[in-house]
Amino acid sequence: MKPRILKFLLALLVAAPWNLAAQVANQSAAAADSVDLRRHPSLQDALKTAWAVKVSNPPILDGYPEDSCWTLALPIDDFIQRRPDEGEPPTEETVVRIVYDDESIYFLFICYDSEPDLIRARLTPRDYIQSSDNVRVYLDSYFDRRTAFQFSVNAENVQADALWSEETRRDENWNAVWFSQVRKLSYGWVAEIEIPFSVLRFGGGKPFQTWGLNLTRYIERKKEYNQWRLIPESERGFFVSRFGMLGGLENLDTPTRLEFLPYAVGQLQDNEVLSGDFTRNFGLDIKYGINSGVTLDLAVNPEFGTVETDEEQLNLSPFPTYYPEKRPFFIEFQDVFRTDIRLVHTRRIGRPLNNVINPASTILTGARIVGKTRSGLRYGLIEALVDEEKYYFVDTDGDGSFDSGEERAYHGMDEVPGLERDRVREKYLDPRTNFLVGRLSKEYDDGSSLGLIGTSVIRDDSHPDFDWSRYAFTGGLDWDLRFNHTWQLSGQVAGSAVEDAERSSSKGYGLELKLRKFNGEHLTYGVNYDNYSDRFDVNDLGWVYGNDYGTHRVRGDIRFRDRPHASGVRSYNINLELNRNWTDSYLDQLVGKTFGNRYDMDLGSYTGGNLSSAWGSMNARVQFMNYWNLFAGTWRAIENSEDAFRAADDHDFIFRYPKGHGYWAGIANDYSSPFNVSLNNNFSTYRDGDRWTGSIRFRLRPRPNLELNFEPRLQRNTGFSDFSEPVETDGFETPAKILALRDTRFESYVFRTSYTMNNRLDFRLFAQYTDFSSNRHTPLEPGQWVLNSPQNLRSTLGIHFVTRFEFRPGSFFYLVYKESRFDDHETEGFSRPDRQIIGKFTYWLSKS
Repeated sequence: MKPRILKFLLALLVAAPWNLAAQVANQSAAAADSVDLRRHPSLQDALKTAWAVKVSNPPILDGYPEDSCWTLALPIDDFIQRRPDEGEPPTEETVVRIVYDDESIYFLFICYDSEPDLIRARLTPRDYIQSSDNVRVYLDSYFDRRTAFQFSVNAENVQADALWSEETRRDENWNAVWFSQVRKLSYGWVAEIEIPFSVLRFGGGKPFQTWGLNLTRYIERKKEYNQWRLIPESERGFFVSRFGMLGGLENLDTPTRLEFLPYAVGQLQDNEVLSGDFTRNFGLDIKYGINSGVTLDLAVNPEFGTVETDEEQLNLSPFPTYYPEKRPFFIEFQDVFRTDIRLVHTRRIGRPLNNVINPASTILTGARIVGKTRSGLRYGLIEALVDEEKYYFVDTDGDGSFDSGEERAYHGMDEVPGLERDRVREKYLDPRTNFLVGRLSKEYDDGSSLGLIGTSVIRDDSHPDFDWSRYAFTGGLDWDLRFNHTWQLSGQVAGSAVEDAERSSSKGYGLELKLRKFNGEHLTYGVNYDNYSDRFDVNDLGWVYGNDYGTHRVRGDIRFRDRPHASGVRSYNINLELNRNWTDSYLDQLVGKTFGNRYDMDLGSYTGGNLSSAWGSMNARVQFMNYWNLFAGTWRAIENSEDAFRAADDHDFIFRYPKGHGYWAGIANDYSSPFNVSLNNNFSTYRDGDRWTGSIRFRLRPRPNLELNFEPRLQRNTGFSDFSEPVETDGFETPAKILALRDTRFESYVFRTSYTMNNRLDFRLFAQYTDFSSNRHTPLEPGQWVLNSPQNLRSTLGIHFVTRFEFRPGSFFYLVYKESRFDDHETEGFSRPDRQIIGKFTYWLSKS
């Protein structure tokens, strides 16, 4: 090891100025000692090092590389292809230089191109730089070989950034304020990047520092991805730990990180309930870097609303649809609180238990603190206090209940006209609730980790109409053990305790185990085991799908991939999977009826027993040399399937189905082409019936700054078992929920477009039309009677238009228009639209 380092130092002494040589000599030994060489395939690659030079006059970001300070830095030009020809020299030369001053670190990329007129650059909203020539900087400033900051810019100066954690987990929702400028020149294009030290996390007070570093360049028309420190495709499961090193950093002081983000929001809403209702809100978010590894976020009257809209989905199951988090406060650092068993789903915070006139409850205060010590101890805390929700309505018909079609609702008594106040009624919606999440984890040099997590939901039960859980606590222990850079043994054990409004408590547990070979050039495989008790309930703040009965799940999979670059095939992968589920018992009584030989159920009580199902699947994907993709798969049940869920009247049913099967297939052309088409087809049996889903997605880019997307989707379900309306007939308690065979049809048409005028101003439009119809029709017992139930029809139309203007770095103005309509086909045409106009203003202030 030492002879190599000495040769490296001697070369630098000859080639570099004396002041730079002194930095190299002082830091090399410290750098070598601080790197865990066990995590690297070779010492030579582990010590691949770039050098930064401190300058008194930093560069002017204008896209021209003529600033004199750049000549003081050593050029970095030894890039290597990762794709398409791994290990080969790049087809175009790239040169990078790095300098810094007391405030920031600067990167110069000179991207030479033999055909500069063919450089592809799209003007898109921030964070969307796909299908463009771009460069990226990865900085492991904490030098823990697990976390990193990513800064990217394309040839139109569109920025993108991300946080990396746990080696390979990327969070693209993180946004920082940094600066860049690009310019296209006769020999290619140039990017200059300034990253303030206040954006990064590193320890101060040291004479010399070493960071992890990687640099990349992507050439779109060639699909060529070049890295300075090559991370081979075969090293799946590794990323940050494979970075090279950045030296030359002297006497860096930890900057003061203090950010203020005041906001103002105004909203005008008009619908059947609220006519021309205007609300306004003000608040302040504060972000304070307590030290290099600890960040505190405080929110006073926070605006946790979103300018995004969820797509409507068809859900025929008894369980709610899962929607991802989109609110900025909760998105940032969400990886800190993520575990295998989803004890934290922050979308539960501020979402009303009852939604009559508000899509979100009022969050009075919010706080979050996240940090990491030099020894690898990560910790995080989230606290949010949600206010009690109620509304007022004028009881015009005197029945004491609210009729949304005829009566008006108000947020407060001051909004009610004076002449009507004697008829005002108060409606209690949601209790005041406190949410708390705590997280602690220890990271080790070999990639292993050990963690603890706890959550608390406490509601004020003092109102006489309170009818929810009084408190809900969860806690868990999780681990991720790595062996020989190839094997992973991970899992989590968790418990829950919930007390309802009647002060009846319920406790349960959950367990997940995973053994996996995660690294390998061609073959990876693993096995998972999950076990949830019938009383395990985390859904006050977390998310578990279907937790009314004790469940066991075993899943094994084998994955093979190859990149032959032969016979017209660029790459392919094949995946095999086996699943087996069963239960210990079901929670409550099960009530049912035998219909011929189709359903094996008995009317009356059912006190226990096992439900089970087993199936296997295989899927494959092929990418051809022209970047077209073909994918297909199939699944088949190994035994008769059993399922259970609860009807609206709280009766629980068991379904038993014959062995099912299904298949899917699709094809798509090159995603980066100006016109992209993706076709998907899916068929399967579903609850003893058939399900077919077909969709086609069109993506058109007529100009570099305009993108149009259109996706029609059709789903048809025929002859599947479901609940009908209560009926009176022999053999049933009167009235009774019964089962029938059901047909449904769901159509969805989604249109998206984005237009970017410049790097500061962009427009986005989302529109969706859906049409749902269903009927229950078949004779339940042949020759006896037919259930006569009319069709259930429903159509919706939603429009969402967003204008985003960044009038200064980190400061934005949003103008949002939302409209939704509903048609139940009982009246002519759509209902009165629900319209919202929202203006949001944020102003970013920073002291560093």
